[in-house]
Amino acid sequence: AHNQSNIHFKGSNRIDRGVRVLSANQATILIKKDARIGLYSVLNGGDNITIGEKSLVSGFVYLQTSMHKHHKTASVQDQGYLHGAVILEDDVWVGTHAVILPNCTLNRGCVIGSNAVVTKDVSEYEIMAGVPAKSLKIRT
Repeated sequence: AHNQSNIHFKGSNRIDRGVRVLSANQATILIKKDARIGLYSVLNGGDNITIGEKSLVSGFVYLQTSMHKHHKTASVQDQGYLHGAVILEDDVWVGTHAVILPNCTLNRGCVIGSNAVVTKDVSEYEIMAGVPAKSLKIRT
C-alpha cells in the first residue's frame, strides 16, 4: 500500500502463491470473506478494487484500475494515467488469464470465461467470454 491507500482482508480468504496486490494513490483494495485469489494474479489498484464474498478469482487474472493516456500530441509515457474502480460483487467467478479493465463492475453471480477481456459492466448471473468479452447466456 503506497501513499494514502489501504488494503483490507475481511474474514477468511485464500490467497495463492505469487499474487500481487498493489494499492496506490488514495485507493482501497477490499477483499471480503471467503474470497479466493489464484496463482500469480495481479490486483493493480491505482483506484479502488473490491472482491465480494465467496468470489473466485482464478490464476493469472489481472484486475487493472489504470490505463495510460494515449493522445497523439505527446508520447504515451509522458501523459500519465486514467483511473477507474474494479468491483467484483459476491459469488463472481473470473476464469484463468482474464483481464478486467478500469470502470467495470461484475455484478453478483456472473462468470467470466478464461482469457476474456472485460471492458464493460457485467449483469447479475451473466456468463461472458471472448476478446472483448460478450454475453453468452445467463447462469441458471
